[in-house]
Amino acid sequence: MLSVNNLTAVHKDTGYTLFSKLSFSMQKGDKLAIIGAEGNGKTSLLEIICRPDDAAHWLTWSGNVTYHPWKMGYLPQACPLSLLQKTAAEWMLPLTGDADLYRLAAEFSLSTDVLFAQRTLATLSGGERTKLRLIRLLVHPPDLLVLDEPTNDLDLESIITLERFIQNSQAAILYVSHDETLLDRTANRILHLEQIWRRTTSRVTLSGLGFRDYMETFNLAIARQNQQAAKEEEIYQEKLKRYRRIESRVEHEQAVISRQDPGGARLLKKKMHEVKSLGRRFEREHSRQTQRTDREDEVNFFLEDLPGVPAGREILRLFLPELRIGNRVLSRNVRLDITGPEHMAITGSNGSGKTTLLRIIQRTIETQRGLSAFYLPQNANELFKNDITAIDFLAPDGKTSSKETASALLGSLRFSRDEMTSLISSLSGGQKIKLAFAKLRLTRPNVLLLDEPSRHLSPLSNPAFRASVAAFKGCVISVSHDRAFLAEVCTRVLRLTPDGLIDEDPALYR
Repeated sequence: MLSVNNLTAVHKDTGYTLFSKLSFSMQKGDKLAIIGAEGNGKTSLLEIICRPDDAAHWLTWSGNVTYHPWKMGYLPQACPLSLLQKTAAEWMLPLTGDADLYRLAAEFSLSTDVLFAQRTLATLSGGERTKLRLIRLLVHPPDLLVLDEPTNDLDLESIITLERFIQNSQAAILYVSHDETLLDRTANRILHLEQIWRRTTSRVTLSGLGFRDYMETFNLAIARQNQQAAKEEEIYQEKLKRYRRIESRVEHEQAVISRQDPGGARLLKKKMHEVKSLGRRFEREHSRQTQRTDREDEVNFFLEDLPGVPAGREILRLFLPELRIGNRVLSRNVRLDITGPEHMAITGSNGSGKTTLLRIIQRTIETQRGLSAFYLPQNANELFKNDITAIDFLAPDGKTSSKETASALLGSLRFSRDEMTSLISSLSGGQKIKLAFAKLRLTRPNVLLLDEPSRHLSPLSNPAFRASVAAFKGCVISVSHDRAFLAEVCTRVLRLTPDGLIDEDPALYR
């Protein structure tokens, strides 16, 4: 079994306590999903468990982790740099005689051309790399499987395959995922990492519920607590008003009493002492009142305030006889016409050319007058210099007014002051996505080009993100396999195939 005892972790750069005195254990068959807002230590926890030497570069921690005698398999969020230089054929060579290799490749729709490609993993699509890494882990299934955002880059068919594997596996599986549908269908336990009281205090909740039941219970508890806090505060304010009236009356009587009445003055002094004693009692009662819960997921992306485009405005008219990467033809006769404030998504299998097509769309739209596009790449690091702070990124002119605007924007996205002034390299993947959207707010585009935009946001932030994109009055062109995003945001879904783009019904993803 896996056993974590009294684990406390502190981020070296920010000094934040990510979690304190965390304890849990896992048995075979446990499907424990770790949830929490961006930057709360989900990946850090997995790294401490699986790669403590690497985690020591940015964390200090105390406590114990044991999983002997289990065999453990770990899928980190990013493909290790050393692995990127290997060819697929070289990496898979030791497994060529194993029938399960070919079975898994078929289940994840990975062709043998990719499975034994003489190309380095760095040249494969993100989805192809993720499939290879998953297959390599699952050929000889471990007793403990640790997965960090395993659906990142996967096409929908492969996400469903992974879902079924998690559901049916007898292994203990510890995982982080932004995919609410996958969490809802697979998790039988929840570990919730929070930073409360304006990100000054860590809190850990371990639940034996599934994801949906846990979130309903969590939301209901917060609603009840906040309702009780509001009721108690209302009663306190009424008491305080009465107290202030009494205090003011006694103070007035003390001010006007005649010096010829020392007895009356002594009585008023005694009365004022009693009034002050009553005030101190009120303050003690107030300090013991139910406190309103500071919710981390109360994030507003404010996209509904950005400029829109008229209903009849032509956004894009594109025809590609061939969609290519180098000498490889990915698709033919790709036609795409977009008018007005459409919210559309492009889906398709891994390696089909979705990101390539989105970049072509970006270059085409940038030539259009009256259109201002913001492109969010699949890897948000492409937008940043990691050796500057989040504030510097948003306020490159260094003006005080620009920094104040940047600080307010980041605060609305739940950045702490330390996170605003720390190097971007120390931020989590989800925080970097939020930082990109803060930049988007400042540039005020009317066209959004989003490549897998929800992939690094937590399942707590994603509902607010979807609502904000859905309310955006401009045009949205996205690549996504997030079923909730496709169902709630997109009015049009197109699948990229070798024979061009095919319309799909967004209702299929509900």
